Amino acid sequence: MQDKELTEYYEESFDTFSSKGWKYFIEDMITLVEAIDDLGTVSDVETLWFRKGQLDILKLIQSRSSDFENAWQEINA
Repeated sequence: MQDKELTEYYEESFDTFSSKGWKYFIEDMITLVEAIDDLGTVSDVETLWFRKGQLDILKLIQSRSSDFENAWQEINA
């Protein structure tokens, strides 16, 4: 049996992921990725590493709901 606190954490997270606000937020993140996923505007190594960090974070946010779903399934397997 799962810990009540952990269950509540996942249920509240799933509620967030299924909201219209989350969907709008993810759409905005996709737009940001498209805007900065262009090496043509990178002029030096520092900018390249900064851009890589931006993309890593944005992609982490985009995958958050599926990561939660996979973790929840593993916990309950």
